[in-house]
Amino acid sequence: MSGRRWTWPRATLVVLLAVVLQVAVVADLRVGGAVADLVLAVVVAAGLTGGPDRGATYGFATGVAYDLVLDTPFGLTALSYALVGYAVGWVGEALGRTSGWWPVGVAAAAGAGQVALYTCLGNLVGVAYPFGLVPGVALVMAVGQALAVVPMLRVLWWVHGHDEPDRLEVLLR
Repeated sequence: MSGRRWTWPRATLVVLLAVVLQVAVVADLRVGGAVADLVLAVVVAAGLTGGPDRGATYGFATGVAYDLVLDTPFGLTALSYALVGYAVGWVGEALGRTSGWWPVGVAAAAGAGQVALYTCLGNLVGVAYPFGLVPGVALVMAVGQALAVVPMLRVLWWVHGHDEPDRLEVLLR
């Protein structure tokens, strides 16, 4: 129980650090006019390690924190992250594992899906995001999420603990 009392402070630290790093460092690293999203990597890792509820919760919380520094309609990022976090958590529960190579594929799909979802939602609220840019941005996001998910899984296991047994533990049983 003593490790559990540090969950909220650790989670807050991870979310704030991800937003600060995204704005201060990652935002300047453009590939083909697109930027990878470290904040979304936190959401994807939360969904994979904790299921749809944790994914949606982290999605909304990180989205609101990120929306505070973005020049976009407030709540748009929070909504898209919450939906992606829920979907990733649902897929993670269906697959039942957070190890192996499949989290990389799920993260890549989540990155590409978030771009399409964000563009659609933005156009619904009256922001004319061009659909022609979606494939290029989605590719950059997919690669960025694939690269960031494994280290971010480790960070979220530090925050919430690791429920899945290690491969060595399974072999020794």
